[in-house]
Amino acid sequence: MNKYIAGKRMTKEEMFYLRLVEGFNLPPIAASAVVNIGKEFLSNTVSGVRDGQIVYIAIAEEEGPGKSISESKHHEIILTLDSCNDMEVYQKYGLKAYRQQVMLRIVEEAREQNALLTIRDLVKLLKSSYSTIKRDIKELRRKGFHIPTRGFMRDIGPSSHKTKIVELYIKGYTPSEIQRSTYHSLKSIERYIKDFSRVAILTDRKTSIDDIRLIVGISERLIKEYHSLYNKYATSKDYKKRINELVSEVPDYTKPETFKKTKEVII
Repeated sequence: MNKYIAGKRMTKEEMFYLRLVEGFNLPPIAASAVVNIGKEFLSNTVSGVRDGQIVYIAIAEEEGPGKSISESKHHEIILTLDSCNDMEVYQKYGLKAYRQQVMLRIVEEAREQNALLTIRDLVKLLKSSYSTIKRDIKELRRKGFHIPTRGFMRDIGPSSHKTKIVELYIKGYTPSEIQRSTYHSLKSIERYIKDFSRVAILTDRKTSIDDIRLIVGISERLIKEYHSLYNKYATSKDYKKRINELVSEVPDYTKPETFKKTKEVII
C-alpha cells in the first residue's frame, strides 16, 4: 500500500536560525529569540502562515455548546498540520500515532487563538472518519491528555499535552519511556523539557511573562502552565531534586554544531 507522507525538510525559520548561530555566532537562546521576535513583527494573521500551516475558520472559545454553528462567533486561526518532528512518530509508531500527535497540536493551537475545534473540524483536517476521531479522543483522554474540543467541554483542563509530558519527566520517567507512552518524538519531548527549564530559570530571575514569551518562543498560556507546574513541584521534597537538576542542566550558551553536521534545529 502506498503511503503519501512527504519526507522531512528544513523550514525557513530553521535556516534563519542556523545563519544566526553559524554566521553571526549568536548563542542558541539568543538566535531563537531573534527568530521569534522576527516572526512577531513580520507576521500578521493570514500573512503569518508558514510552511506546513493553514488558515482555518473555527468557533470562538467563548461560545457555549447551546448555540448553533451558524449563530456562533468565529475566529480565523492558523493551524500546523505538518511539523518537522511528525515523521519520526510516523516511522516509529505508525499512522494512528502520527494522527494523534497532529490532533493534540492543532486543538491546542486553536485554543491558544481563542477558538475551539469540533469533531467535524478534526474529521475534515485529519482526513479521518468520525468514529476514528472519537476513538482517538477517548484513547488520549485515557492517557491523561486534555482534548479541548467544543463538543467535549468537560475535557478543557488547565494543562496542555506539553505540560503533561514535562510532568511525567519530573515524576521520574525517562524521555524514552515518555515517547513509548505518548507517541511523541524524542526531539519534541526534549524541547518541551528544555523550554520548561528555561521558563523556570527566567521565572527565578523575575523575568516578565512578555519577555519569557519572546525569549523562549512559547505562548503566554503555556508559560502560565509551566509556572504552575514549577510552583507545584519546586517545594515538594519528593521532586525538588529533580526540579533543581532540570534548572541546572540548561546552560546560558551551548556551542553549536557546524552547519553541515546539523540535521535538525529546534526553535
